[in-house]
Amino acid sequence: METAVDNTREFLMSVIDAFDKNDVDLILSHLADDVEWTIVGEQRFSGKQSIGDFFRAFPDMKMISSTKDHIIISGNNAVVDGEVQCINEGTGVHHDMFYCDIYDFKDGKVQKMTSYTVNKKKAEPEAES
Repeated sequence: METAVDNTREFLMSVIDAFDKNDVDLILSHLADDVEWTIVGEQRFSGKQSIGDFFRAFPDMKMISSTKDHIIISGNNAVVDGEVQCINEGTGVHHDMFYCDIYDFKDGKVQKMTSYTVNKKKAEPEAES
């Protein structure tokens, strides 16, 4: 018998899959019309249209890989963290980062997203003493 957590997890995974595929229409189908998305320290989007415009502005951005290291679901909230690698196929620029996404759901849609990202830095060789 499926529980509310199972349903939330299934919905969450379909949202994440849409982002991983950079499928704008599929992403938007999961969002409430008045969705709020904050990429902390970077940008804030209000409404489905502004998020669609953002993704359509970067059609060459493609996901190389992503991990889902932790998935925590509590009621209408979920948190996912991991690592992500993307490439802008037009410029060849790679983006490697750690992420943590917090989701608030309402009426079967994403109502609010908060994303934290940290660019991975190449490890510097240790200085010899």
